[in-house]
Amino acid sequence: MIYPNDPAVNIIQVRPFWYPLISYPVLAAYTPDEHEIEIIDEVFETVDYDEPVDLVALTAMTYMAPRAYEIADAFRQRGVPVVMGGIHVSSLPLEANRHADAVVVGEAELVWQQVLEDVKNNTLKPYYKADAPLDMTQYRRPRYELLEKYFQPGKQYHPYGYNSLNVMEISRGCPFDCDFCAVTDYFGADYRSRPVEAVSEDMRYLKLRFKDRFMNFNDDNLYGNRPHFIRLLKGMLKLNIQWAGQISLNVGRDDEAMKLIADSGCQTLFVGLESLSDESLQSINKKVNRVHDYHFFVEQCIKYKIRVAVSIIFGLDGDDENSFKTTVEFVSRYPDVLTPSYTILTPFPGSRLYESMHAENRIFDRDWRHYDLGHVVIQPKRMSPQTLKDGLLWAMEQFEPYRMNKDQVGRLRMKTSTSKMHNY
Repeated sequence: MIYPNDPAVNIIQVRPFWYPLISYPVLAAYTPDEHEIEIIDEVFETVDYDEPVDLVALTAMTYMAPRAYEIADAFRQRGVPVVMGGIHVSSLPLEANRHADAVVVGEAELVWQQVLEDVKNNTLKPYYKADAPLDMTQYRRPRYELLEKYFQPGKQYHPYGYNSLNVMEISRGCPFDCDFCAVTDYFGADYRSRPVEAVSEDMRYLKLRFKDRFMNFNDDNLYGNRPHFIRLLKGMLKLNIQWAGQISLNVGRDDEAMKLIADSGCQTLFVGLESLSDESLQSINKKVNRVHDYHFFVEQCIKYKIRVAVSIIFGLDGDDENSFKTTVEFVSRYPDVLTPSYTILTPFPGSRLYESMHAENRIFDRDWRHYDLGHVVIQPKRMSPQTLKDGLLWAMEQFEPYRMNKDQVGRLRMKTSTSKMHNY
């Protein structure tokens, strides 16, 4: 199982926040014991194409898909079968099929054992798709031990490994169905949640095994199923942990939830503000957000002493040259609370945005290596591509951690968060 990495694309050579993606440890949990599994992360380790293996599994975010295809082609030339999965290849299965012996469309857990059996019998099919999404009450604990070789505890931003393996998945699905996002298409519109008791047990396990009480929740919206979230928070009060996770803006109006979030050890909430323009929000069907709620939400976080990482998308159809200044002014009002992640509107395959941009002939760059949220690949409505690029760089330079030379800023791969970017 290989996480691809292309140094020419991934300039700063990191996983976001130095936490791993857990798609392979999850899949490993559904692998029969008779099989030996090795996970390779190219950020930290070189792929040995001559190692005797029976199967190679690959998944990749859109911007790393070309590298994944290179790896797949190299193994297939040596006679090793390759299976690929994830949102990108599920959205473009015909493309992936040119590089893989089998493509898993959608969630892989329920078809994985069949894939392995077919490899064993030399009857591998070109495509696999589960009949239904995974019942999250049957979710198995990821095999975190397969990533321990990269674990560098207590060494923040270590060049040779992760500083934490405490990444958890509590639920899947999202009903918001924003145009720029493929989560609803891939995971469905209904929230599917794991039992609170199972989640709490996994937190205790991770805290004990890795001597680390900080948990990173990989969900797209922790507040999606409020009753479940409230029960979870109440249980977390007894665990003495700290945590961070992604959540929707409407939680700010829920004082019970906000107090429990703070009391349960939350250090940072990641919130997709996306834009300081209601017109721009409407253009991407971001119905849950209203600009007039932003200040109230931030004040609530100040009240409960919670930091907020906010994602902003530049280049939406309601944006113009003034959008950069308006956004920076808002973020600058709360320097001790807000950490911005500025990105460029990117039409990821599988999203409605991709379909609409394609229909309008506004996509001028289909090199997937540029689909990293930092390159301009579409024609904006109210500004030139160059203005959009320059505006992003200017906004980044106004935030202290991004103050570097122009070349560094221009090459920096903007990652919004593990939970957001991993979807592509």
